[in-house]
Amino acid sequence: MTVEGKLRAFIAEEMERDGWSAAELTDGRALLDGQVLDSLGIVNLVGFMETEFGVQILDEELTAEHFNSIFCLAQFIRSKAEA
Repeated sequence: MTVEGKLRAFIAEEMERDGWSAAELTDGRALLDGQVLDSLGIVNLVGFMETEFGVQILDEELTAEHFNSIFCLAQFIRSKAEA
């Protein structure tokens, strides 16, 4: 499964717990402005990314630029893995 696929599956599961339909989730959908992820969802997502992709995410990296969409998250993870 691709990085995007793994992220989409995790976020979709989080969304369904909050009453959203996973069908509403696309790689470009705004996660923060679109209110898909709340603060607890972000904490859970960070834990998932660190475990699943073997990256460490620093507090200063928790920005809208990195967490805006699945596409942005995947690019961020790839850049962390290459470093």
